Amino acid sequence: MFANEMCPVQRFLTELHDWEWLGALFARLAVGLLFFLSGRGKLFIPERREQMRKTLVAAGVPFASVNAIFVSTVEFVFGLLLVLGALTPLACTMLGCVMIVAVATFAIKKIKAPTLLGWLSEFLYLPEVLYFVILFWLFFSGPGWFSFDHLILSR
Repeated sequence: MFANEMCPVQRFLTELHDWEWLGALFARLAVGLLFFLSGRGKLFIPERREQMRKTLVAAGVPFASVNAIFVSTVEFVFGLLLVLGALTPLACTMLGCVMIVAVATFAIKKIKAPTLLGWLSEFLYLPEVLYFVILFWLFFSGPGWFSFDHLILSR
């Protein structure tokens, strides 16, 4: 084999990298739609908003009624921005903060593992942690070329 020729594995990995935008697109759509639809339900369906308020009260979050509307608005607006790939770093930051607060005030209390490894296993199994990891990745990797951010910044 000549020095300038790539082996099939190297070629595959190089070409695979060209499709990275597809992973970012699916991640943005899945997580963005999750937040957008969740926020929409909490904003526009009174029963869902009341359920959110009760969750915040149970978690000891102050001003539960105001925070229920605030968090729901953040999920709705920044979830939509994430779906569109618009202001992606800001959207990831805002939604990431929502996930950190959700883990710290509510989700982490569900973990009942007696050992450190068991606790870590249950912690990493929390959906909020997974959403945070995806948002963290999108913050640094960007939304991909199929996004408003790319469209605006490429001009």
